Amino acid sequence: MPQKTKRRKKKKPPVHRALTLVLLAAVLGLLPAGAYCLVRSREEKTSLEIRGQIEKLGELTTITETYRSVFYTREKKNFIQDKSLLFTAEFTVQAGVDLSEGFELSYKGGMVRLDLPPGRIFLVDADDTSFNQIQIKEQFSSINTGDYLPLVSSEAEVIREQALDGGILRSAEERAALLLEGILRSAGAEEVSIRFREVPGI
Repeated sequence: MPQKTKRRKKKKPPVHRALTLVLLAAVLGLLPAGAYCLVRSREEKTSLEIRGQIEKLGELTTITETYRSVFYTREKKNFIQDKSLLFTAEFTVQAGVDLSEGFELSYKGGMVRLDLPPGRIFLVDADDTSFNQIQIKEQFSSINTGDYLPLVSSEAEVIREQALDGGILRSAEERAALLLEGILRSAGAEEVSIRFREVPGI
C-alpha cells in the first residue's frame, strides 16, 4: 500500500515575520496621527468659519441710551431788543465693540478663547426732531440756530461723561459677550472664554 506523506506547514522566515510586525506597527501608529490630522482639519475649518462670522459684525452696537437736557439762553442787547429760549433736547448715546480693531480667536477641542477690543462709545448726538421748545421770547430780535446749537454741542461732551460714569462701556461689553457666546455655541463650541482688552492708560 502506498504510504501517505505528511505535509508540514512552511514556517515563515524570521525576517519575513519581523517585516510584517514592523508594517503592522507602522499602520497602527499612523491611525492616531490620521485621526488627529482629521480633527485638526475640522477645527481649522470651524475656526475660519467663526472668524468670518465675527468679522462681518464690524462695528457692533450693543446698547443705546437716551439722555435729556434742559437749556436756557437769553440775549438782551438794549432796552428794546430782548430774546430768550427755554428748551429741552434728547441725546442718543450708542456704544459697543468695534471688531474691525482686531481680535484673537483660538479654537481647540471644543473650547474657544476670544480676546476682543474694549468697549467704546460710537455716537453722542441730539437729533433736531428731539428739540422741544418750552418758552420763547422774541422782542425785536429773532432766535436763530447760532443761539442754541453751541449749547447743544458743548452739552454732548457732558452727556458722554455721564454715560461713562453710568457704566455704559461695561454694559456694552457684557451684551457683546452674550451675543458672541451664542454665535460660538451655535458653531459647536462647548466651552467659551471671552476677554476684553484693557484701554491703554486705564
